[in-house]
Amino acid sequence: MPYIVDTYNCIHAGLNLGGAFSNLTVHCLCQWIAASPRNPKVLLVLDGGKKPDEPDETEFTSINFRYSGPGISADSIIAQLVERSQSRKKLIVVSNDRAVMLHARKNYASAMTCEAFLTELLGAQPTRGGKNPTLPAQKTGGPSTRGETDHWLKEFGINAPPPLSKPPARNPDDEIDNLDMDQLMGNDP
Repeated sequence: MPYIVDTYNCIHAGLNLGGAFSNLTVHCLCQWIAASPRNPKVLLVLDGGKKPDEPDETEFTSINFRYSGPGISADSIIAQLVERSQSRKKLIVVSNDRAVMLHARKNYASAMTCEAFLTELLGAQPTRGGKNPTLPAQKTGGPSTRGETDHWLKEFGINAPPPLSKPPARNPDDEIDNLDMDQLMGNDP
């Protein structure tokens, strides 16, 4: 499936995600796309003209670039590309801009959030609509065992806290015998 990516929107989303994407640039995005095991067909749509720090089209031959030019937004170019496509149902528009996503869907193309696209580049396989797949309950639910907790504490160099000691057992009858009903009811003697 070919992707049409609202590039600067995707860059900003990646920077907000942080982690592996904390230094995301157009060049880095191209490297992520080129290294993806899925080998996606991607058209990066960028506002304005080519910037000096952006890659040449010859550097990433599997990625196509489309600059909007002066005074024209990337959103407008994306809308035109979707409208002119002969196979709209096979397109996936990547953007967090609601208007861009709505336009794509109204024209029978799929829309995917930038975060879902970036996650897909890392190797996870979101569904076509851009939502992450549901993992089985045994992978995501349930308490960890004491051994698992100890392992991860050790892995991150954290000393495990000492086990909690049990409080001394109290005799419930002692508590009841020492209750002053007048004091509990707010009556002063």
